Amino acid sequence: MYDYLALMPIIMPIIGALLTYALGKYSEKAQDVFLVAYSALIFLVDVAYLVLLQTGALKPQAYGFIVLDAPGIVISILIAFIGTLAIFYSFVYKDSKHYDNTYFIMYFLLMGMMSGLASTYNVIVMLIFLEAATVISSVLILFGRTKRSIKAAYVYLAISIIEVVLVVTGAFILYNDAGTIDLNLMKPGSVSQNDMFLLAMLFFFGFGTKAGLLPLGIIWLPPAHAEAPPPISATMSGILIKASVIAMIKAVYPFYLISGVETLILVVASFGVLNMLVGVIMALLSEDIKRLLAYHSISQMGYIIMGLGFATPTAIYGALFHITNHMLFKGCLFLITGALILRINTRKIHKMGGLMWQMPLTGACFLIASLAMSGVPFLNGFVSKELIYEGSIEAGYPIVFSIFGLDLTIFSIFGWVTSLLTFTCLIHAFYVMFMGKPREEFKDAKDPPVFMMLPILIMAGLCIVLGVYPDLASGALEFAANALFGLTHI
Repeated sequence: MYDYLALMPIIMPIIGALLTYALGKYSEKAQDVFLVAYSALIFLVDVAYLVLLQTGALKPQAYGFIVLDAPGIVISILIAFIGTLAIFYSFVYKDSKHYDNTYFIMYFLLMGMMSGLASTYNVIVMLIFLEAATVISSVLILFGRTKRSIKAAYVYLAISIIEVVLVVTGAFILYNDAGTIDLNLMKPGSVSQNDMFLLAMLFFFGFGTKAGLLPLGIIWLPPAHAEAPPPISATMSGILIKASVIAMIKAVYPFYLISGVETLILVVASFGVLNMLVGVIMALLSEDIKRLLAYHSISQMGYIIMGLGFATPTAIYGALFHITNHMLFKGCLFLITGALILRINTRKIHKMGGLMWQMPLTGACFLIASLAMSGVPFLNGFVSKELIYEGSIEAGYPIVFSIFGLDLTIFSIFGWVTSLLTFTCLIHAFYVMFMGKPREEFKDAKDPPVFMMLPILIMAGLCIVLGVYPDLASGALEFAANALFGLTHI
């Protein structure tokens, strides 16, 4: 009866794009109000849907290939949340001639494609949504209007060829064995044990490529995230790669029924560790603040991939929590880079200094978000990382040693090492940019206008709130985690 509701997170942003185009012809002021109000409406509708699912008043809805269940609607909520803040933030750029209707139209379309990516179990439909989101985000990268942004968009699009080949190959094998490319319609035993591991790897690397998974993630992600306009960097890092990782794990989990599942778990979790370490080391070597943050996206995605790889309820819950947290602290940091570029027109860390006295709110938010990403206690990053570490114990990995009441497996140790390196990297950047020797040319710098500052403050504030009161998000995230965990038993 209500099956059409499954389309709402996809259709509503598309309608928003059409209305944005129409209002742009009529009134710019009306369009501005509409952009924020409508994206906020999408957020509220998605939240209402999740509440109905949690209370049992509504069951997961399916319309054709689109299935809107708990994992999909949680991602859609995050998309609408960061979308509202990014659109509001983008008003600062409206005085620039090239930030016309096209920018906001494409942004709404991107929101719809990202929601679609997280709302299907058909591997080809997933791929279509992923490629549509890739093309749209490539257009948005080009709003950077530099030669580097054009090159980044080319690389971003070129990498898609590899993921298409991997996923389509997997789809052919899956259809040949199971007679379907819809993972929800697979029957137990329909895929041979030999093909199950192969399919898991094809979908893992295929969809994982756009989730920042190494080795290909290191090629496209840093330039794409660094050269895009700051609100697009925040969106791509904050949620696009997360929608991709949810698609990836939806396509991989049904093959956890393989007899050698321990090997599959180890492979997925180990690639998570590889992402963590390589990403943070590359960040330590970066002088460009946006590229530094892009490398940290690769590193932080490692935690999420590792947690999802363990495939235990606690680990999946921790991974979903880290998806939410990463959207907040990394989105905040990317938006701060936009404020820095606006006020002092540089991305080079060692060309800044003493900005804390001119931009105190910006500096404070940078510090909060940096500490949150480093996993400092009483901030949100600490909570999600500890849940992932608990998940490694739940997955059966032995405790190597205990310290300060924390039981550490080998994966936990890698996680803590990465957190310490993250702390070193970001605190160094904070000290140089905000506490270093003041520069005469920046004496007139000040905190950005309210359109920029408000989204930054909201994200930084939520890093504290969810660190102190994690239960505010736990109900919805555990609900989604249980749904994902069920995929390993279909």
